Amino acid sequence: MLFILFRLGKEQYALETVHVIEVIPRLPLRPQPGTPSYVAGLFNFHGTVVPVLDLGTLNRGVPCAERLSTRIILVNYTLKNGAKKVLGLIAEAVTDAVEKEPSDFSAAGVVTGQTSYLGTIALDEGVMVQCVLPEHLLSAEVEQLLFGENPSGGSAK
Repeated sequence: MLFILFRLGKEQYALETVHVIEVIPRLPLRPQPGTPSYVAGLFNFHGTVVPVLDLGTLNRGVPCAERLSTRIILVNYTLKNGAKKVLGLIAEAVTDAVEKEPSDFSAAGVVTGQTSYLGTIALDEGVMVQCVLPEHLLSAEVEQLLFGENPSGGSAK
């Protein structure tokens, strides 16, 4: 399995590349009032409005630093109703791509409802790297806010 590695503060995280569409530089976002603080905003990606989450705010309560290395990772996100959408994830630095086997990972030991998007942990050159599970990033309520989808599968009007 191939993973991209990225940093949030001093911590390393991994995202399986099967979810990744593209990694782009940070760009200006349109704020979206009424959304959780970790929703950084929206942007136009080839004619599609894409919501972007700040993983720093979501994970640590501190927005990702705006550096030259700050990137938006575009991922395929599957809604609770099975529909596919594009979601952007701000990371402070996308650092590498690594090949790992499922046996390289072990349970983190602590799982809460608020951090269900954090998966297993592996070591990469002695550094702990935790998987991010995109399908667990948003609650049904936040999906509704960002994508206008209702649980039955139709779009909200």
